[in-house]
Amino acid sequence: MQISDEGLRLIVSFEGKLKKLGDGRYIAYRCPANVWTIYAGCTEGVSEGMICTEAEGEAMFRRELAKIEAGVTRLVTVDLNQNEYDALVSLAYNIGLGALGKSSVLKRLNAGDRTGAAAAFALWNKGGGKVLPGLVSRRSREAALFLKPAAAPDAPWMPQRVDASKEPLSRKVVATATAAAGTGATYVSTAGIPPPPDLLKTTAVNVGAWKGLATGADPLTLAGLAIVIGAVAWPAFYTSTPTRLPSTSRLRRTLSAPGRS
Repeated sequence: MQISDEGLRLIVSFEGKLKKLGDGRYIAYRCPANVWTIYAGCTEGVSEGMICTEAEGEAMFRRELAKIEAGVTRLVTVDLNQNEYDALVSLAYNIGLGALGKSSVLKRLNAGDRTGAAAAFALWNKGGGKVLPGLVSRRSREAALFLKPAAAPDAPWMPQRVDASKEPLSRKVVATATAAAGTGATYVSTAGIPPPPDLLKTTAVNVGAWKGLATGADPLTLAGLAIVIGAVAWPAFYTSTPTRLPSTSRLRRTLSAPGRS
């Protein structure tokens, strides 16, 4: 496993490529922990007065990084995703493989406690015996990357060419489309016509949904759709219309008419 571009950017964003001379070369400097450092956090074989070119500095950086990558792979006994690996490499590049091997981060991770391991990043916040804001920020970024879900390589993508179904729509298909469209239909009242019952409003809803289903559909599909809507709507209208009872006076006249007993 190797560090990703995102992991590299994280390391370089904190290590920087410091003490660049006017001619484009880099000179060694003491870091806040009083360690001689050059280019992007390189420390192996670095001493006072050492100078390197951009190419030499990059080669040193890659060599040290490769050792860290191999060390992290060796020390960790559980499976890692790319984000977890990148965060651990960044941490180890800063504190060293020896420190990582004895850390609570590694112990908790190998015990299966990933949340606890992420929290333990924050313990490594001191340089020269003092809590340094730069280290606090770096540990926070590393922990966040460690907990960030890795993108699934086989994640489904939305198709950019969608075809209409040629088969008649079944009641099940219509019900599914209705549920997906939501139940917030808008009813436009017509004078003298009562609004549709709740059953209809929650079944044949959202004109936009039907319009979308009809786009590109053949006549047979549209006919099937009309039948389904009618089958659902008519019983709802019929059963919701109250039966008009005769008035009391009319009922008396009917009961008293000749020939009735």
